[in-house]
Parts: sequence; C-alpha cells; structure tokens
Amino acid sequence: MRRPTARNRLVRLVLLSPLFLFVTPGKALLLDDSDNNSHLCLYVGDALTIKLASNPTTGYSWGQPEVSHLQIISTDSERGSSKRVGDPGFQTFSLKATEAGESTLTLTYFRPSEKDKPPAQTFLLFLTIEERPFVTKDSSAKP
Repeated sequence: MRRPTARNRLVRLVLLSPLFLFVTPGKALLLDDSDNNSHLCLYVGDALTIKLASNPTTGYSWGQPEVSHLQIISTDSERGSSKRVGDPGFQTFSLKATEAGESTLTLTYFRPSEKDKPPAQTFLLFLTIEERPFVTKDSSAKP
C-alpha cells in the first residue's frame, strides 16, 4: 500500500480547507413563556427549543406546533417535582430550521377532550429564516 507523501497531504489540505472556512455551526436557542408574540430571526440549520409551563394532570397540554420551514425534532413532557395532581410541569418542543422563508409558529394549550372550546392559551412566534451566509476569516479585519 502506498503511503501519502507530504505533497499529497498538502494538496488535500488545500483542496479541503475552503470547505472548513465556509461551514459555520448553527446556533441553538431556548425560549419560554416570556417569548410569546416575539419575532425571531434564524438561519437554516439553527435549532430552537421551546419550554412551556404545562399541567397535564388537569387534562391540559400544548398541541403539536403548527409551522412551516421548521422540522419537529422532538417533543417531551416533564411532570412537576411532587407528582401530585395539579402540580405544574413543562412541555418541551425541539425544532430545526430547514428552509428560508417567513412563518408563524403556533402552539395552543387546551384540553383535547374539549374540542368545541377555544384554547386556554396560545403561544405565537413570528419567524424569519434566512440562508446562512458564507463566512471567511479575514486576518486584515480589525475588531
């Protein structure tokens, strides 16, 4: 088997290095009840986690998010620490921005057994999602 020479390694590094300059990791944001009715700007690839107070022991829960341009990664429920009826907990929704565009994320807090009643609460988030810009390191730029 032929071992790569120093020249071959250098050529590979030069060819692959532009890929590393332009790839930037997505950011991860954590939102809660206080972010209701907010406007948020994201880049494609960014992760978004929403943690909302919930009380499933009383029959209420947050429904699945209604949104475009985002993919639901996971949903999770967390009961209160005492596990008594009426003890509040949380519901967490993890999402990822998948495409550029404008959208409104809507979550409704309701009792599924009460289909004819309006939701007790609504969580709204207005989103602008853009393609991630290419970033290069410019050593001549000053802070």
